[in-house]
Amino acid sequence: MEEYKRIDISQYSFDQFISFMFERDVPPEAAKRHPWYWNMEVTYAPKAICSYYVQLFRQPEFLVQRFSKAQPEEGFWAIQGPNLDCAVDSVLWDTDLPFAAREECVRSMFDLFRLIFANEPLDSSVQMWWDSLCYDWHCGNRNRDSGGEDLRMQDVMFETLAAILSLDSPICQRAALHGLGHLHHPGTPELIRQYLQEHPSVSEEQREYAIAASAFKVM
Repeated sequence: MEEYKRIDISQYSFDQFISFMFERDVPPEAAKRHPWYWNMEVTYAPKAICSYYVQLFRQPEFLVQRFSKAQPEEGFWAIQGPNLDCAVDSVLWDTDLPFAAREECVRSMFDLFRLIFANEPLDSSVQMWWDSLCYDWHCGNRNRDSGGEDLRMQDVMFETLAAILSLDSPICQRAALHGLGHLHHPGTPELIRQYLQEHPSVSEEQREYAIAASAFKVM
């Protein structure tokens, strides 16, 4: 196991933050044990990191030119996962930040999918992105009936997923269906019914997955 590290990124610029997240040596899969972000305590400024995520998600194309395919793959796993203190989920549920800032962060993810994931699907990070962010509703940690931010954030994520589902990209559509299957929003069955009606030529496997997502029965 790698040595446990403590790092303070609270004064990092956007470029320094990008280097922190993506500019890392990624060993071959067989040699990987614990990713770098599993053994790290990070001190950060939530307001700045939230704005950096929005900036990254709104204009992500530079990642393809600047990094190898493996580096964004691992970086996006760090961003979406539960292990890193400054991961996006931690920022989204930081109630010291205005809800409007956190809402913008979620909505900016549409551009991340539109501008990079639709053309460069990477590996598993794209398909699991919304699983990571929506699963709290699937397992009952969050409940729409509780009202408050459980309801408001669910609506924001649903609207963002609906926009991603409308993209002309099977990769993005599949990722959106995955998220919808875990988000448990009441508008999901009708949204997916419309999706299937508007996409009669989707594969049988994609159709079955969409039907499972509409019943909140995806893995």
